[in-house]
Amino acid sequence: MKSLEQRFVVGLAIALLAVFGVLFWAAVTAVESLSEAYVSARLEHDAEALLTALVVAPDGNIRLRGGRITPIYLQPLSGHYFQLDFGDGQQIRSRSLWDEHLPVDTVAPGSVRTAKVAGPDGQELMLRASGYRKGDAELTLTVAEDVSPMHQQIVRFQGMALVGLLLALVVIVLSQRYILRRGFQGVDQVRAELRQIAAGERSGLQSMGPDEIRPLTAEVNRLLEHLQQRLQRSRQGLGNLAHALKSPLSLATRELDALPVADDQREQLAHHLERIQVLIERELKRARFAGSGDLAPFIPARQVPDLLDALRQLHRDRDLLIENGELPTGALPFDHEDMLELLGNLLDNACKWARHRVCLDIGIDSAMRIRVTDDGPGVEDAEGAAMVRRGGRLDEHATGHGLGLAIVNDLVNDYHGRIRFARAAELGGLEVTVELPVTRSTADS
Repeated sequence: MKSLEQRFVVGLAIALLAVFGVLFWAAVTAVESLSEAYVSARLEHDAEALLTALVVAPDGNIRLRGGRITPIYLQPLSGHYFQLDFGDGQQIRSRSLWDEHLPVDTVAPGSVRTAKVAGPDGQELMLRASGYRKGDAELTLTVAEDVSPMHQQIVRFQGMALVGLLLALVVIVLSQRYILRRGFQGVDQVRAELRQIAAGERSGLQSMGPDEIRPLTAEVNRLLEHLQQRLQRSRQGLGNLAHALKSPLSLATRELDALPVADDQREQLAHHLERIQVLIERELKRARFAGSGDLAPFIPARQVPDLLDALRQLHRDRDLLIENGELPTGALPFDHEDMLELLGNLLDNACKWARHRVCLDIGIDSAMRIRVTDDGPGVEDAEGAAMVRRGGRLDEHATGHGLGLAIVNDLVNDYHGRIRFARAAELGGLEVTVELPVTRSTADS
């Protein structure tokens, strides 16, 4: 369970179950104790009334005054009973006992004993047996009452209390969940913005959330800003370095003819300088394709046309047709600078070797598929396999199709994608296919 909301709700439910369980047990125990205490007090009062009604004649005859006996003791199986047991074996029972008797042992005078026993007609009796001395006679007076109706009322109370506590538990948990949801709305907003940052739709957090997570969101914004600054400085530094090297290299190339060296050495040095010049031109194009360094999503329909226009300007001295298929219009979770750099190198390489046509197609499903084809000389199957060999320098192949593709390969690896080289079936030149994984929910083509 990773959700804080679930932890809070489950923890609250467990705590409330424990508290309500204790309260339920305490309430039921208190009700039973009070009920039994009330019955016991009533039995004591009845015993005192019966003892007052008891008459011992001088001849030893024992009787109860008829007008002093509560009528309920005269009704058969009424649930209220009494029984007097004398030391000489005499016994007086209430008419309500009918033919039954109460199972009671002799109790010494001054002693009291209470118990629950089975009574007539399946009744549950609570009895009170006490010992007395009346004149010269010792007796045990037992009064009993059927507590079954009381227990039925207690059971109903238990059911109502249990239902009430469960309803209270549900209401409290739902109320707490509602309060938590209201409280977590700020966190949900931060989470939604983080997803937008991951998808490349925004560059920082606007909602800082509640006070408890403000230090975290502030640190995330600081790290994002620091990352953007470093990325921008890196790309600007790349362009500045290329510009700084270009002028001294051009000067060294012009002064090479004046050096007192052999022709073969001069030719070799010129080749090396030309190679360095090509690499610098590539870095200048990388800097030109890169923008400000902001972390922004890649929107092909919006950004690719500008890139194609820039390439047409770069190769305006050639009769090239640079065309593209339908471009996805949704924002894709890739850095637009990386994607423009990747596409720029692929298209620039295709333009360099194409005779008349260069085609770009971008498709989206579970991955973004980029396909660049040209009508140039192309590559053989063996050369295509060598161009994707791990660790190979793609810009050092004899065919020349690798210039700038080392950068493409690095970017593809960064996004856990793959790249394939083959001969274009339609145009006959080189076909480069790049696949970059993308979740289906973030691609809206």
